[in-house]
Formats: sequence, structure tokens, C-alpha cells
Amino acid sequence: MRDQTRSSRSFIVKLFIVAGEPSGDFHAAELIHALKNARPNAEFYSAGGRALRECTHQVQDMSQIAVTGFLEVVSFLPTILSISRHLVREIERIDPDIVIFTDFPDFNFDLAKKVAKPGRKLVYFISPQLWAWRKGRISLVKKLFHKMLVIFPFEAEFYRKQKVRATFVGNPLVNTIRRHPVNPAMTGERKIPRILLLPGSRTKEIRMNLETMCLAKTIIAKSLDAEFVVLKHRDLSPLLFQVAVSAGISVIEANPFDEFSRTDLALACSGTVTVELALSGVPAIVMYKMAPVTYFIARAMVKVSAISMPNIILGHHVYPELIQDDANPEALAAHALSILSDPIKYQATRKELKRLYQLLMPFDARLAASEVLSA
Repeated sequence: MRDQTRSSRSFIVKLFIVAGEPSGDFHAAELIHALKNARPNAEFYSAGGRALRECTHQVQDMSQIAVTGFLEVVSFLPTILSISRHLVREIERIDPDIVIFTDFPDFNFDLAKKVAKPGRKLVYFISPQLWAWRKGRISLVKKLFHKMLVIFPFEAEFYRKQKVRATFVGNPLVNTIRRHPVNPAMTGERKIPRILLLPGSRTKEIRMNLETMCLAKTIIAKSLDAEFVVLKHRDLSPLLFQVAVSAGISVIEANPFDEFSRTDLALACSGTVTVELALSGVPAIVMYKMAPVTYFIARAMVKVSAISMPNIILGHHVYPELIQDDANPEALAAHALSILSDPIKYQATRKELKRLYQLLMPFDARLAASEVLSA
């Protein structure tokens, strides 16, 4: 009876998409628009943020659980469990033909186990980085998901070797960057270099990283006349950035890609922003600090030669990386001064960053939609 019902409504498909973080929400919305073009009579439901709310019937706002770190997740556990139970009920009520999970692996893997059933296809969009850690989850991927849609080419090869259906659908960040002007940094248009501080998009990241960046600014300013700016995510409290204000650093809310086009060097918390910077041609120093116990666990589980995706893709450390105790003000300042004082090294870094465009292709939303519908 279930399969007959599916067949009778083959042109009125129900799709449900889950995205737990702002970047995933935005890219998930791009996929939904392509799916709407392919299936104009379909019904679209979501658990996500602002972008998905505008193009689907949203049954759950996910913005409140975008947390990071093992210990940090524990503190949000009651909320996470409550939202998960609510979503299971809603998915069963809606009874979608296809459920699409976007990034956010810990939450999504647990949810997928609860909503998997015969006749329902599960697709993962923006694959979790199982190649870096938790490779044991491959067996779960094989069991639960009909297809993986990945945004880095080496991920498709990784899954195929594991006998998992996977398609490289391009990287949405390439599309975004190409819509913005090329970075004109270090071309003589400005008299002093502009250094952008990017401490993260989450409260915990700001608390762990911003003070170190501000102390590095003080050291740099003793040797170099430069403009310093902190980019603040619009959803974060201004109180988190008081340490920057006290250090005499401007704190702004703005389109990050516009800011990248005016930036000579970035001090960046590790994350998606490092790919955005690299595609924008901005030299950067990557840092990351976390709770000691979180770091101890992560170090035992993560087996990669670099933490920033540009370094992984390019095969070497084009971006210096400073982690935990190594991420101190003196080290940040030393790297910044070294990069900005050597024009040849600076331009060589920018040239190397351009290679990313040879290795990544733009996100093809129509291809992704087709892969979802053929899962």
C-alpha cells in the first residue's frame, strides 16, 4: 500500500530538508529553489533558518542549536533532544518521500536513524567530514543514506572507495565569490594595510579566540601602521566584542564578501570562512582554540594534516595554522608581520590561492536537484 501511494503521487513529491547552521541553511535554500524548478507541484518542508523559512513551510527554527564542541553540545542537550523529538513527529506527520540532511552531522545522523523507513529516500547534502574523523560512521552511511552530495571533489572519491553512492555537485562558495569583485589588496590603492579579524560566528568561538586576536593587534601595531577591523555576525551580542572595542578596534556588521574585497590580511578562526577567504584571494593566518578537554578529544579523533580546507585541498600549508597553545598573540603577530613585510611572499600566496578555482567547480544546483530526485 505504501509503494502504491508513492506511485500515485509521483508528480506531487513531498520533500523535507534539515539544516542546522547558517551556512548550511543558505546553501540548502539554493538547492530547494532548484528542486522547485524541477518539481513545481512538490511540497517543501524544512527545519532550518531564515533562508529556508522563505522558500519552504518551516516546522522548526534550528538557529538556537548551532553550537560547537563536545562539552558545549552537552549543555544544549535538553534543547537538542526536544527539537529532535519534535522533528521526528513532524516528519512522520508530513510523511515526505525524500528527506535531505544538510551538514550538521551529530544531529542529522541521530535524526536519520529515527526517520528512516522503507519507501523513504534519505540524501545527505554537504557531507560531514568522515574522511577526517569518525570513519566508523561509514557503515551507518551505507545503511541509512541513498546518496551523498559532496562539495569537495576528493570527498566523492573517498565515498566511492567505500562503496557509497556519491556525487560532486560543486561548491556553493565558488558561486558566491564570483558574484563579488576581485580583491584589490596590495595594489597601491590603500596607504596602509587593512587587517580583518574573524573570530567566528558562535559565542564560544568568540570567547575563545577574540581576545588573542586583539592582543596580537597590539603587538602588530607597535611595528606596523595598519587598520584593524572585527567582523561581527549579526546574531551575536555586541557585549561579546567589548574586548575589541577596548583595544581600539572597529567592530562592524557587513557583508563578509564585500569586506574580503577590501582586506589585505585576515586573522581567522578555522571554519568555512577560510575557504571564503581563499577563494577571495585573501592571505590569512588560521587559528583555533577550544576548551582543553574538547581539544584532547578532538586531537585523538581527527587524523588530518591540516585543519583549514584550503590547506587540505592545495596539499600544503598556504595558510599558517595555529592551534590551541600555539595560537598565542606573539605567534599571530609574528606571522602577520612576516607576510605583510614581504611583497614577494605575499603575492606568491595570492597566486597559490588562485589554484583553488582549478580544483573546485561552482555549485550546480540543477545537478544537485537531479541527484536528489533520482536517489
